Amino acid sequence: MKLQRRKADEPPIEIRVTVPVEIVEDLKAYCRYYEATYSEPIDLSAVTVEILRHFLRAERSFRSWLRDQESAASRDS
Repeated sequence: MKLQRRKADEPPIEIRVTVPVEIVEDLKAYCRYYEATYSEPIDLSAVTVEILRHFLRAERSFRSWLRDQESAASRDS
C-alpha cells in the first residue's frame, strides 16, 4: 500500500467534483483495502484526500516546478 495511515488534518476546504462511476467503485475498493491493511475504516472522502495528497507529493516534476515558482516569488518580493 502506497498510502500511509491517515493523520489529523487542518480544517478542510470543501471542493466538489464529479467523477466517473468506475473511479467511485475503485475508491470504494481502496477503502476496503485500507481497512484490511490498517484494521481501521476510512471513508470515501478521506481516502480520496489521501490519494490526492500522495499523488501531489510523489509527482517529482510538479514538486520541482512548485519550488521554482516559490523561488521566483521570493526573489520578486
